[in-house]
Amino acid sequence: MPASLDRILDARGATRVRIAPDESWLCYVTDITGTPQLWRVPTNGGVPRRLTFECDRVGAYRISPDGKRIAYGTDSGGDERWQLWVMDADGANARRLTDRDDRIHHLGAWTADSRSLLAMTNERDARYFDLWSHPLDGAAPRMLYQHDGTGADATALPDGGAVVRINRRRGDENHLVLVSPDGGNRVLTPDQPMALHSVVAAVPGGLIVRSDRGREFIGLATIAFDSAFKWLVTPEHDVEDDADASGRRDAYAVNVEGLTEVHLRDGDRDVTIGGLPPGTFPVDLIGDGLALVGGTLAVTWARYDAPATIYVSRDGEPFRELVPPAMAGLSARDLPDMRLVEWPTFDGRKIPGFLLTPRGASSGPRPTIIEVHGGPEGQARPNWTPRTVMFVANGFNVLQPNVRGSTGYGKTYQHLDDVALRLDSVRDLDAAAVWLADSAIAPRDKIGVIGQSYGGYMTLAAIAFFAERGWAAAVDVYGIANFLTFFEHTAEWRRPLRAVEYGDPQKDRDVLVAISPITRLDAIKAPLMVIHGANDPRVPIQETEQIVAALRTKGRDVEYLRYEDEGHSLAKAKNRAHAYPRVLAFFQRHMGA
Repeated sequence: MPASLDRILDARGATRVRIAPDESWLCYVTDITGTPQLWRVPTNGGVPRRLTFECDRVGAYRISPDGKRIAYGTDSGGDERWQLWVMDADGANARRLTDRDDRIHHLGAWTADSRSLLAMTNERDARYFDLWSHPLDGAAPRMLYQHDGTGADATALPDGGAVVRINRRRGDENHLVLVSPDGGNRVLTPDQPMALHSVVAAVPGGLIVRSDRGREFIGLATIAFDSAFKWLVTPEHDVEDDADASGRRDAYAVNVEGLTEVHLRDGDRDVTIGGLPPGTFPVDLIGDGLALVGGTLAVTWARYDAPATIYVSRDGEPFRELVPPAMAGLSARDLPDMRLVEWPTFDGRKIPGFLLTPRGASSGPRPTIIEVHGGPEGQARPNWTPRTVMFVANGFNVLQPNVRGSTGYGKTYQHLDDVALRLDSVRDLDAAAVWLADSAIAPRDKIGVIGQSYGGYMTLAAIAFFAERGWAAAVDVYGIANFLTFFEHTAEWRRPLRAVEYGDPQKDRDVLVAISPITRLDAIKAPLMVIHGANDPRVPIQETEQIVAALRTKGRDVEYLRYEDEGHSLAKAKNRAHAYPRVLAFFQRHMGA
């Protein structure tokens, strides 16, 4: 008998770790109570304590430099209109600092004196994000830097200044701006080459940053306040997460073909850390997979066969499991096996991906679901995903492709799907279905597809533009059906960044029409299920409702699940418990297992 879905959904992990300044405790986020909430546990071990109760879900959070308070962001029903809260470090005296429910407040950092919070917010204009200071003493918030564009990150400096990261053409091309207390603001990064710059830490005289300036891959570098730039680490893979303790000693993670290596750098000495399971950091609302304070290093780790786990090493000792996953009684035989695979596509490239199969199952073709990641600036990783485990436990193979446009393989690969090249990534997906059948991994008539967000668009595009593949079933989870209406309804601040990726609604209108699945309704024959949250600000629910209505008018087989208390995710356990059995039954009905 396969593992029950209840058990798979009840298996939970811990993510987004941060260590207190005195190293005696750390915080993490888990949805073990049904929604992502903030918890605290001693670093030497002990009983975890839940800290947040009043909110729907916790987004970003920061521990104050003096260790006495914790600031965090919350939204309502997945609407991503983040509001700022602050509480004592033990969870007492929680109070809200912001009062504009119609605006977004991205928590940046505490000031060095622990008296104020820095946040990027669009209070002035829904399209733009400015840097604001929010004092804790009840004084009025104050704008520190006005910016007619987007940005979501701020780093406090000891002198009362700050560094803000502002986006340029797209989210992975940005500037760092030094905001001085005296108002003498200065851009620290050059106009050319266009590059990613993300602050790891402020250090004496400058910053440690992640950057791909002039490179194919992201490395670690320093930027002095006189704008001098110097590389520290330049692997031929992306540095994807990092934590800095002093400016000399830091921990960072390298993405190697979708798997994670953790490194500890101390001066000129750079070692790969052992004693951790193979796998990858968990995909989550926000990053923070590594934390390093003094001699304490914490790593949040997830695998395809176990939810995220927090490991801690103090003063160079071997890692120990501090916050283990709740496995809900699942046994090893219930869990998938995984291997890295690749297949040829239309232009001769090899497309990478992960193939998950039932553990101990006999060889030979079996029904296979292609599960497409979102983004498109994203990457399929061998993480614990209850939906995926559910499929495999019930006899399906699951292929997770990293088609062109995915991150983790260099800038060139990431830009191969921009604007007019959009359908080339769908060709890579179609090539995956051909390879599955030709390799006898799946019967040719038992290949399905599912994806969420951009993966939802890829799902619709596959069954609309490559209907001849004879897709057995498809599940679109809040995907784009019509790029023109998407640009009309998506949040105002997102439009310029998406236009660079997908095409400008004015000058590239013909391209956007040509790549929209809604223009190919007559070609869609595959049974379709569609899932969407009513409060989604990224891919508004109009995208789903128009294609459901249009296909039903033509007599097509479409099932629709709408969730009134969700946004651009199924963040609540109760909604996953409602949706996932229906998704499984849908694939079983049309594909068998």
